[in-house]
Amino acid sequence: MMNRFNYFFMFVLTLFLSGCVTKTVKEGAFQKAQWETKALIKNQKENKTQSLSIDIFAIKNERARFEITALLGFQVASVVMSPTEISYAVYPQKTFFYGRNTERAFANVIGMPLHPMNLANIAFDEPVRGPGWKCGLDPAGLIYQCENIAKQTRVEWLDRKEGQKKVVITAPQFEMQWLFEAPKTEVQFKSELFTLRQPQGFKAIQLN
Repeated sequence: MMNRFNYFFMFVLTLFLSGCVTKTVKEGAFQKAQWETKALIKNQKENKTQSLSIDIFAIKNERARFEITALLGFQVASVVMSPTEISYAVYPQKTFFYGRNTERAFANVIGMPLHPMNLANIAFDEPVRGPGWKCGLDPAGLIYQCENIAKQTRVEWLDRKEGQKKVVITAPQFEMQWLFEAPKTEVQFKSELFTLRQPQGFKAIQLN
């Protein structure tokens, strides 16, 4: 009788733990999350390579904040955005940008031909959106590639494992290798997190 009880207990425990793992690591099955990521960006036009840490706080399709730092924690930029508006501070330049969120809005930080909200879409395993983009799903139903032939730009999701993943973004004279840790999905964001004000002493530039 005791052996049967032990087997039943272990069976139930196994099912419970399996359910917890599935809930935690299933890509895209959450509405808000926080990621710790690292990116290696190659700008072939300027012959520059930069390693960055990018912390992401995002609500799917609504709001996102990116905190970008270089080696030794040197602060590079803070970015807050919605699908229609964006503001960001570039600390080395002491410049604050604000205005409409368009494909050109992020050129001063990274210089990729991608609407900034698509960076949040990539984190959530959502399709890259915009004219000319076509995406494909793998046999498990997860997005694995988006491509814009006219812009010669491609996004690939690689090496998924327990919520971790590698994303590679390639464009003419540009490549970004982006490594994601498993997301934290049990998060509560304060509303002020998605507000960014012009730092004192920074030049303000309005984006059109």
